This record gives sequence, structure tokens and C-alpha cells, in this order.
Amino acid sequence: MKSLLLNSAFAAGLAVALAVATPAAASKHQAKKKAPAGHSMTGCLEKGETANTYKLTNVTGKGPKTVEIVDVASGVDLAPHIGHTVTITGTTVGTKEAAAKEKTTNMKGEKKEHHMKADAVKMVSDTCKK
Repeated sequence: MKSLLLNSAFAAGLAVALAVATPAAASKHQAKKKAPAGHSMTGCLEKGETANTYKLTNVTGKGPKTVEIVDVASGVDLAPHIGHTVTITGTTVGTKEAAAKEKTTNMKGEKKEHHMKADAVKMVSDTCKK
């Protein structure tokens, strides 16, 4: 009887331990995707080479000197700012997503470029400095 009680207590303790450990172990192996970090870039806004895309050229500061804007958040209208110096705030768009939006299969070319989704635009100047 004592042995049966001891075995039952051990089994119950083991079941509780497994129930608690299983979710932690499962989540440990699941990779969490980081949301892309927002950043801002200032340059001259131009119409892109494909429909619904834009280019930010002569970008100031460190990093790429040209950025392709391949996606625009709802409520953001870039068209009135073509030819203006603007600051675009947004997030980086991955190569595959950018290629799909630009309807291209040239992955090598896309990997060499910086792509963004514009979440906000702020006009700096109504002209572009060249």
C-alpha cells in the first residue's frame, strides 16, 4: 500500500513537471520573427521604374544613396512630393517581397538595393538639391 501511494505521488509529480516543461520547451524551439525596425531617410523623391513605386535618391547620411519605396502605408500619399526633398519614415522590405511588388525575378539585382515601405513622409524642401 505504501509503495502504491509513493508510486502514485511520483507519477502525479512527473505529470505536473512535464505539463509545465512542455510549453517552455516548445517555445524555446520556435523562432520568433523580429518586426523590422523603423528608420528614416532623407533625399529627393522620384517616380520609380515600375507602377506604384518611388525612389529616394541623393540620400543623406550613412548607408545607401538610393532607396526604392516599394510599398506605402494606407493614408500616405507620396505622389504630390515627387521632385521634393523629403524624409521618409518606414521599415525595410525584404528582397523577395520587394521583387514581388516590382514584379521582377532578378533576385541578384534586388539584393543589391535597399527597399522600404513608407509609413510617413515629411517635406523638407519643395525642390531637390543636386
